[in-house]
Amino acid sequence: MTEKKKLDHEIKQLVLWRLETSVPSHFKLSVGGKGSFSKEELKMHVEQEDETGLAFVDMQLNFIKALASGKFSEALVE
Repeated sequence: MTEKKKLDHEIKQLVLWRLETSVPSHFKLSVGGKGSFSKEELKMHVEQEDETGLAFVDMQLNFIKALASGKFSEALVE
């Protein structure tokens, strides 16, 4: 039996906070090949920690890491 990946509570709260504060309610976001989702749909997926929610969390963590390392800024000036 495969174990379900469990999110760290603080990471989950950070991603939900970023989603709430940075995404307008009328936007739809694409999550890999999983489709396009509204802010409310994404919040639900993150809360449920399902495959789509975990993919969105990974995307957000990669973005935060790129910001922190300076790679995001470097990519903008190229």
